[in-house]
Amino acid sequence: MTYNQQHKQLQYKSRLGVEVLQDYNLTDLTEEQRFELKKSLWEHGVIVVRQQNLTALQLKEFTRQTFGELIIGSSSETLDPDISPDWQSKYVSILGNPKGETEPVEQFAWIWHQDKDSIPRIERLDMNALYVVMLYGVEVPPEGLDGQPHTTEFIDMLEAYNKLDKEQQKLLENISLSHKAPVFSKEAIDIPKKVHPIVSTHKITGQKGLYVGSYGAVPVGMENEPEKGKQFVQDLFETVLTRTPIYSHVWQKGDVLFWDNSQVMHRGLPYDATKYKRVALRLGVVDNLEAES
Repeated sequence: MTYNQQHKQLQYKSRLGVEVLQDYNLTDLTEEQRFELKKSLWEHGVIVVRQQNLTALQLKEFTRQTFGELIIGSSSETLDPDISPDWQSKYVSILGNPKGETEPVEQFAWIWHQDKDSIPRIERLDMNALYVVMLYGVEVPPEGLDGQPHTTEFIDMLEAYNKLDKEQQKLLENISLSHKAPVFSKEAIDIPKKVHPIVSTHKITGQKGLYVGSYGAVPVGMENEPEKGKQFVQDLFETVLTRTPIYSHVWQKGDVLFWDNSQVMHRGLPYDATKYKRVALRLGVVDNLEAES
């Protein structure tokens, strides 16, 4: 299952991609402003705060203060001497080609997916955990391989569910997927699979949406027929793509983009790393509302 098919993009009018906290610095927010940011995220699925100037450490501390302690990522504190120390901190990943590499490290993210990272290995969390990812654009290419502005694409999986016909909604209500760790996880072999319904209810809004995941999710009952199971999910995703508009976030330097993986799928789009440098700091966290429950 590749999820990398091209489809004619529908005209987009949606709740995704709202700009919040204009003219505010994420390092200097009140508790009320943090609450409003999270409220906007749950409401819109994808939000952006523009014109930020952060170090990796500042991004991590903002995350801890706003969402809580369950930050997911590498626990290494060893710095790479060939990369700016401002871009490095525990749990913060660097996507792009910070050393001028011609093969960007985030190519695995150029297919449609829902982030789940270490969720399968945290026993008390299900696949629909309130897992938020932040991506901070430190250096942004002016264009992608298509010559258009550099973008990240999102699909609203709540809208995707609502655009299915009633008969298909009813069918999917009775089907769960078996999810495994992402293929790029070094510990993937040792991480048990988790089962989660395709039709998923958001833990805060109570709205129904689709949770398809990525990287080999197979319907329960089809584990012994993996190719048939993957084709079932692929066909479902093809239906989603043909009926659901795509939101394209056009990157500006200083953007901090937030997305709620319970509500959206996404993918990055390729750029020419032989011509342009891209540096994006990535951080994932489970919101404390769930982590403390």
